[in-house]
Amino acid sequence: MDQKPVSNAPMILGIIGGIIGLPAAICSGACATGISAMADKTTSAEAGHVGSFYLYLGLTSAILGLICAFAYKKNPKIWGILMLIAGVIGMINIVTLNMLALFSAILLIIGGAISISQKKVALT
Repeated sequence: MDQKPVSNAPMILGIIGGIIGLPAAICSGACATGISAMADKTTSAEAGHVGSFYLYLGLTSAILGLICAFAYKKNPKIWGILMLIAGVIGMINIVTLNMLALFSAILLIIGGAISISQKKVALT
């Protein structure tokens, strides 16, 4: 008995979300540094650390989203859960008021949800 192949939609959404997430990570780092530098009680070194944190957080989300998208066909449920985690990590970058990060996170979350919810149907 053959099984119907899984949809390509989560893979496409993951690739687009990951690619958009790369410049969003850079923007999140820069925005976090700027927002921290504008605060009265922070030094420039502290602002740089905050910017680095959000940069690495965004890069983690984007790279995990891309890896999940490319490995999705092997085990859709596991990679769909990891894609959801990448989307949630990307949602944390919204603190920096970055709309690219929001768009990237939404695409990753939708792709992960589709991946988890779809079922392989046996062809008769």
